[in-house]
Amino acid sequence: MEKFIDESQRANALLDYIISQGLKGHHLLFDNDQIRRAFEKRGEELSDLGSKRISEVRDALRDIFSLPNMDEQREYISGLPEEVQSVLVFLYFQILERNILSKKPRLH
Repeated sequence: MEKFIDESQRANALLDYIISQGLKGHHLLFDNDQIRRAFEKRGEELSDLGSKRISEVRDALRDIFSLPNMDEQREYISGLPEEVQSVLVFLYFQILERNILSKKPRLH
């Protein structure tokens, strides 16, 4: 159980770091070409792909966060089918957007 907690904490810390860097415009897990290809697709198309490949995406996320460093994570992502890469990029930017919107000051 202790190992699971350590791995979970490591994954959470890594995710927090990736998101904080993404909010600054540094997209650590994806290169510009991967991002460009993902955004050439329509959002509905990516959503459909995501639901069709949900287990592949879930497995990819688990595998990504089990790898010890970002170089290995980027290499792993590059080896995934382009559709899965696009879904990961889409999900990543949705997370960034939600973080931005949740921190936006509310006007009275």
